[in-house]
Amino acid sequence: MKEKRRLFQKIFGKVKEPTAYLSRLKMLNGYESIYTGITGNEYDQKVARQCIDRIATQIALLDPQHIKGALSKQMQSQVGYLLGNKPNPVMNTYDFLYKITSNLYTNKNAFVFIDRDALGIIQGFYPLLALDYELYEDREGKLYLQFRFVNGQIYTLPYLELIHLRLFYNENDLFGTNDDALLTDLETAHTSSEGIKNAIKTSTSLKGILKFDGIIKETDILKTQTRFVNDYINLTNKSGIASLDEKADFQEVNIKPITLDADQLKMVNYNIYDYYGISENIIRNSFNTNEWNAFYEGVVKPRAKQMELEFTNKIFNKKGIKEGNRIIFSTNLLTYATLDSKVNLIKNASAYGYIRVDEAREMLGLARLGGKEGERLLQSLNSISTQIADAYQMGKKQEKEGE
Repeated sequence: MKEKRRLFQKIFGKVKEPTAYLSRLKMLNGYESIYTGITGNEYDQKVARQCIDRIATQIALLDPQHIKGALSKQMQSQVGYLLGNKPNPVMNTYDFLYKITSNLYTNKNAFVFIDRDALGIIQGFYPLLALDYELYEDREGKLYLQFRFVNGQIYTLPYLELIHLRLFYNENDLFGTNDDALLTDLETAHTSSEGIKNAIKTSTSLKGILKFDGIIKETDILKTQTRFVNDYINLTNKSGIASLDEKADFQEVNIKPITLDADQLKMVNYNIYDYYGISENIIRNSFNTNEWNAFYEGVVKPRAKQMELEFTNKIFNKKGIKEGNRIIFSTNLLTYATLDSKVNLIKNASAYGYIRVDEAREMLGLARLGGKEGERLLQSLNSISTQIADAYQMGKKQEKEGE
């Protein structure tokens, strides 16, 4: 608890609670300005957790960069260092991106607090996960979001100091929409899993009725039943043999638990995969290049674009954005390409001088050479610059005229 208090103090110690009068924000659509966070419905289910993990893992591999103007102009700034290496003292970039993505898909909202010092310089980025969130506004219309955490602590933060990612942004003016549409499939998958577990238990146990001949004392009935259970329905009885005298007769009762067959279970899982926009091969890590590219285009790329816009708008002011400052989340699209695809790309790119030696070597998993050799552009002799071509043609023309 002491460690938790220190962590909360480190994150929020410099945050000043608003002193102005705050009132609950009135939503345009009539929804409450409070959103309940941690539910656990999805993350407690195996199939849903697998989907969330695969998405979060791929987004965690993105490379956050602070650029200004052209994509090639990466800035060596405090923001770029934090996002690309260590967003806060307890997380590296991978863990940071994984956590906010996991929060987003589990709670349909993900919040990141931007920690600024007294001069406004960013010192860190902290993902926040609370029990519930409530929107307030002051008399000037400035928005605040109040967090109530699991430990009972309550903090009210300016909304503009929070990076806010939303999933299924539809009904609510500010928050993403819950996963009620998925609950039926999750419950079916859970029930099926429990049914299989219970079926295994049932198949390893004997169920039936002991029928006694004549009138027997209740104490004798219980004594015989207990002895029969201990002798027969007992894993330590390796012989599998039990005995009864002629006063009792055992009649077995066959109880066949109902479970989903393979096709039905596959359909339930497919519905969950489809909801997250993910395929079974992605789940099983047995995908090919085309399958990964489809997953990237349909799931990873939209989230990357969403993060680029939100991080940019919350980190930089209007003047900074107009000057070309942006946060991008880049990835190496050739990561899962086949060797043939990489070789063909290198051939085509080098034909026009689009690729350097070290870039080509990196694609093939080889060590960079560095220096002038590594920076040398690969170019086919079949393709020459227009200047050389013009000079060559002019030379030929002058030779012809001089004949």
